[in-house]
Amino acid sequence: MTGSEEIHALFPEDFHKNLASLLTKIILELLPFWRQQTTENQVSLPKLSSFSWSVSTQQDTNTPLCFLNLNVKGKSGTESVNAHLSKESLESLLSGLKQIKTQINQLTS
Repeated sequence: MTGSEEIHALFPEDFHKNLASLLTKIILELLPFWRQQTTENQVSLPKLSSFSWSVSTQQDTNTPLCFLNLNVKGKSGTESVNAHLSKESLESLLSGLKQIKTQINQLTS
């Protein structure tokens, strides 16, 4: 929406013409500012830039663990997120990711 005709057309037929014109003028004047503010204040999710993993055994319990390192890019730069996952936690994570993949495939088919 950029033209005065488009904005003016949003008002009902019986709306006061001078008031509609004044509001249209104000909207057109402030629209670039509102768009800029909206873009600057938009919330964006972090993006995965890279990850690494390794599997080793916890020494005291001899339990296998997956060590996961995620490098995530956000508004404030790149951040490293580390997780230690047991077999059960890893299976739960993979199950959830598989469900997400299925839903995305359904949306894109």
